Amino acid sequence: MKNLTSRFVLIAVGMLGMMAALLIGLGTLTIADGESFNRQALERSTRTVELKGTRGRILDRNGVVLAYSDTSYNVEFFRDPERRSESDSALYTESLIRAIDIIEKGGGKTIDTFYIHMDENHNLAYSWGVESEQAIKARYKNFCDAMGFKIAEEDLDDMSKWPTAEYAYKQLRKAWQIPEEMTFEEASKVMSIRQEVLLNNYRAYQPITIAYDVGMDVVAEIEMHKDELLGLQTTQSTSRVYPRGTTAAHILGYLSRSSGVVPLSTLKEMGYTEEDFKGFIELNKDGEQVVDMAKMGYSYNDDMIGASGIERSMEAYLTGSTSDKQGNRSIEVNKYGSMIRELDSTSPTDGSDVMLTIDISLQQVTEKALQDVIKSIREKEENRIAEKEAEDGHYTKATANRSGGVDSINKAETGAIVVMDVETGQVLALASSPSFDPNMFVAGLSKDQVIEIFESEEAESTTPMRNKAISAKSAPGSIFKMVTGLAGLMEGAITLDTRIDCEYLYYLHDENGKLIETDAPGCWTKSLAKSHRDHADQNIVAALKNSCNYYFCEVANRLGITKLNDWAGKLGLTSATGIELPGESVGMVGGQSVLYDNTLPVTQQKTSLPTLVYNQIRTLLRGYLTQRGMEVDEEAVKLCASKLLQLQDGSVTNKGSEVRRIISEELGIPEGVVQSYNWTNEITSSLTELQWKPTITIRAGFGQGVSLVTPIAVARYAAAIANGGTVFDVHIVDRIINSDGAINVIEPSVYNKIDAPQEYWDAIHQGLDKVVSPEDGGTAAEAFSPEFVSAGYTSRISGKTGTAQTGTSTIDIENTSWFVTIVPNDKPEIVIIVCVPNGYSGSSSAIAVEEITKYYLDLKDAVAPETLVRVNALVP
Repeated sequence: MKNLTSRFVLIAVGMLGMMAALLIGLGTLTIADGESFNRQALERSTRTVELKGTRGRILDRNGVVLAYSDTSYNVEFFRDPERRSESDSALYTESLIRAIDIIEKGGGKTIDTFYIHMDENHNLAYSWGVESEQAIKARYKNFCDAMGFKIAEEDLDDMSKWPTAEYAYKQLRKAWQIPEEMTFEEASKVMSIRQEVLLNNYRAYQPITIAYDVGMDVVAEIEMHKDELLGLQTTQSTSRVYPRGTTAAHILGYLSRSSGVVPLSTLKEMGYTEEDFKGFIELNKDGEQVVDMAKMGYSYNDDMIGASGIERSMEAYLTGSTSDKQGNRSIEVNKYGSMIRELDSTSPTDGSDVMLTIDISLQQVTEKALQDVIKSIREKEENRIAEKEAEDGHYTKATANRSGGVDSINKAETGAIVVMDVETGQVLALASSPSFDPNMFVAGLSKDQVIEIFESEEAESTTPMRNKAISAKSAPGSIFKMVTGLAGLMEGAITLDTRIDCEYLYYLHDENGKLIETDAPGCWTKSLAKSHRDHADQNIVAALKNSCNYYFCEVANRLGITKLNDWAGKLGLTSATGIELPGESVGMVGGQSVLYDNTLPVTQQKTSLPTLVYNQIRTLLRGYLTQRGMEVDEEAVKLCASKLLQLQDGSVTNKGSEVRRIISEELGIPEGVVQSYNWTNEITSSLTELQWKPTITIRAGFGQGVSLVTPIAVARYAAAIANGGTVFDVHIVDRIINSDGAINVIEPSVYNKIDAPQEYWDAIHQGLDKVVSPEDGGTAAEAFSPEFVSAGYTSRISGKTGTAQTGTSTIDIENTSWFVTIVPNDKPEIVIIVCVPNGYSGSSSAIAVEEITKYYLDLKDAVAPETLVRVNALVP
């Protein structure tokens, strides 16, 4: 019993001891160390790191991948916020110098975002990368705040009080301990990285990417010396890959780094809707609505964004960077921003795949055909120049007023081809030459590449970055004659039985019935005898076969420009086609508002003529002031010229008093003086140049004058001719497939439907059949190779050539070559549009038509039911 009592006592004492120890420990935690733990808790906080989804792929209509995001490796730099001593700064600089050397030796390059640049005279200046004064001030303030430069808020509006670029450069170089022996070019690479670190200081827990898509040798070298390269690390990422190189480059486009504030119009071009950005809209200093891309979820200089082509127009679908697609990691960081641990994470959503309507095999054939035809035409032009020069110096005489003489003649260098499905408006192939390699933009262009595609003399003349199939406008020439013919039939200006004899030159009469003999347009035959013989008694079929300018001048004169322009619009030539590519231009045909619209300023006119007349009038007004001994006030002269220009509303008859009043009010010259010097007539004579006249209408009838169209618009117009009147909206996107497999199909849509009698379409088709027929002697009958003809291809196609003279040249080589082809002609499936500026003649483009037609028909014949072997036939 005694022993049992002793045990209870010992247990009780032990328990009391343990309780005492717990109480002492608790006291230490809550009282002695409580303040320390509380301080640590306050110094820790939670941050959220966004995770971006992978950018979607771009595919052709058969699922062939044309653009995708592949695994790549980047080099990152992380400056530990707790290491802020001068010795640490020196170590970081040394590490960056070594890392830059490794990256460059491995063929890579580091970021170049330093705000201070040196010009060719070795002067230092800021380069902010933005144009608006508001944006410059914002970037300058951020720069000063991050770099530790003091500038008062009130001094931001006075740039003379800003620390100079030279001062900032010297201070930062000293602070970052850049070795003195390093040149500016070498030092700026290090300083660019250090600058980005400080500008990103509010997110110090995230490293800065200093080099993108580096090679594996660079990765291995940095990983091998990781212990010596303070703050450096390599990470796995993705980079955009265009496996076909230059093929379809203008369709696919390319990417650039996301940055800055963009206008709402730009976001809409990228496929975003108001629902996507309605909460982020701001007004810039000009009152324009803009959106900061960071608020949409994009990271400056890290995320890629579409800069052209499908990459741009379908950005909203392809990207995985917007806030609604982002995942995130929740991390705990200390007061310096260093990560302690990861708390939670959610996966991001990848961007959608975009499937196009193009067939990549047909696209490759089309691009080769375009390159071949440009080369062929150029050789033909050079041979003709050599022959005619040797014969009689023909082109020396033609270029007598040009400083470069014969060498100044523009020859074929560029062009475009569009292949379109006539029953859907889908683009099957679209080529623009010259092309470019979008892979160049992935890692950023080198200086040599910038010069090559933007700044070289060749780049200035050929504009390789421009998609000429949708943005280049040219006079249509004779391919416009189907518009004139159909309009004439539909408006009753002609019938199918109307007969017109070609008299070579087409003369008009003025309002007094007097013959206008000057500058009369003529038929391409260039011979009265030939036109009487070959172009006599023509109906619409024969006129199309012969491509008779005289016939279509007469039809256009009967119609008038209003109806002619209206029918061009109905056929889709004067409106945007709707193709899902940025940068489409819109064509025009004619009328007073096309030549000059007095409700718009000179800078917004559709042609360059108003600017020429405006400058002409300014010259006259300066002369009047000088003649009067008055001071020339340029602002008053500009205002006076603008008001005089606005008098042209389609006629300047009886406007002399208005001319005198405006000159008197704006320049202070008495009306009587203006009248006595006959200045009124000089001004009205200039204004008359901006007046639409019947002589311009008749030229519009055969695609000349001020008419301009794009290849893509011609394609949908030709498709409407081929299918019997359905003008489709044009599509190059077939469907969108999001990351969970849901599919949004882009259905064909109709822009306009022309309900013309079938016999009208039959007549036009018959005329186009005869154009390419050797038996009928059409204008393109001799354009094709004997092999093409003998194989029977010409009997299966129809078409129309166009040889459009340029507005500034009468040299035959500088004509724009057009060829419109319908394939096959019995039941049209596709149209092929070839356009080569400075292409000599329409028939010169036949070689491209041959290549594409043979590929398409041979493929069609190969899969035709009658050519397929029956399965049972293989069984013995």
